[in-house]
Amino acid sequence: MSSPYIYIGSEEKELIDDVVDSQELWRGGGDEGPVAQFEDEFAAHLGRRYVHANCSGTCANEAAVAALGLEPGDEVIVTPCSFIASSIAPVGLGLVPVFADVDAHNFVLTAESIEAALTPHARAVVVVHLWGQPADMGPILEVARKHGLKVVEDCAQCYDGVWQGKLTGTIGDTACWSLQQSKHLTSGEGGIIATDDAEAYQRTVLYSNCGMPWYRFGVARPSSPPVGPLLTRGHFAFGHNYRMSALQGAAALGQLHQIERLKARRKEIADALTAALAGTPGLLLPQPYPDTVPNYWAYPVIVDPATGFSAADVVTWARDAGGSLGRYAEINYLEACYRQMQAARRTSIGIPLPDYVQYREGICPQAEATAQQLLMFGVTPWSEVEGMVPNCEVLRQVMEQHAK
Repeated sequence: MSSPYIYIGSEEKELIDDVVDSQELWRGGGDEGPVAQFEDEFAAHLGRRYVHANCSGTCANEAAVAALGLEPGDEVIVTPCSFIASSIAPVGLGLVPVFADVDAHNFVLTAESIEAALTPHARAVVVVHLWGQPADMGPILEVARKHGLKVVEDCAQCYDGVWQGKLTGTIGDTACWSLQQSKHLTSGEGGIIATDDAEAYQRTVLYSNCGMPWYRFGVARPSSPPVGPLLTRGHFAFGHNYRMSALQGAAALGQLHQIERLKARRKEIADALTAALAGTPGLLLPQPYPDTVPNYWAYPVIVDPATGFSAADVVTWARDAGGSLGRYAEINYLEACYRQMQAARRTSIGIPLPDYVQYREGICPQAEATAQQLLMFGVTPWSEVEGMVPNCEVLRQVMEQHAK
């Protein structure tokens, strides 16, 4: 069944056509064009001082950490339960990821798990607002202030979630978002970094733009005088080319103009799932933290461990009954790249791992146990409630049959 809720519509097409007609497909270094306009409008939407757009969400993860000015060998506390970019971004910066366990129900870092993972070399924490659920930021910020940690908010799956009246992405030192195809807003691929710190913004731009200071938002650009008779282009630091293209910027700008409609549609889908699954024996539905408002990217359902069976059991029973259910599969340190680092006792770029840093089964027992109980429903603007109801009915049927 086709959905009437189209992600890429007429406004995005018009803006993209304008870029094609201009024959300027890259962003350039000035204040004109769709990428700069997107940065301006996203900054105004958030109420943050500085925004920089990148070519992918993974690049944005890395640049948001690069903005902190950490030193090689410094440690960054990360979650095992997210797309791997959230935890592995520090590796490319010469930093060491240290995994902390998660809340048994919301699957996000907590103040207690962060404090338990602290080492003398910890300098930052990446907090992921997973599946559109804002983390409980109050206690996390207290722990961060107590121990001098910088806080990165990974909002790739949580545009416009709300914590105590504040939008996700406006709470930490830096924040990042993804514009990948599945996200709340999309330009196919793309990423965003936001901060209120001018020095962090400058480091982000340098890191994302081959070390060239194409600053905006009134931040002064240093000049690069000739060296004798030879000209210099003006590369002031090491940096990748993570620039967002004008085509991506045009799509992202059009998407930003649709954000309220897209949010409302996601809420409609999530509310329909709650209504369809409420009261099902043996299922634990999402329980957002107090004083938060989620904007669901996916809808997590936990098979109560007290039932004595796992999500894998439920998926099998549902399949046999003609249904189709999804499971969760994100424990980062069990991926091959982390197992290779564990075996070598150094990161992928050669930074030695202290003995207390481990990437092996068992280091985050709550994450591993809960992952085995998780079922996932997609929440997208093009989802059709009518198409979800049969799977919800099958799930209720098998749970009523087995959760006795």
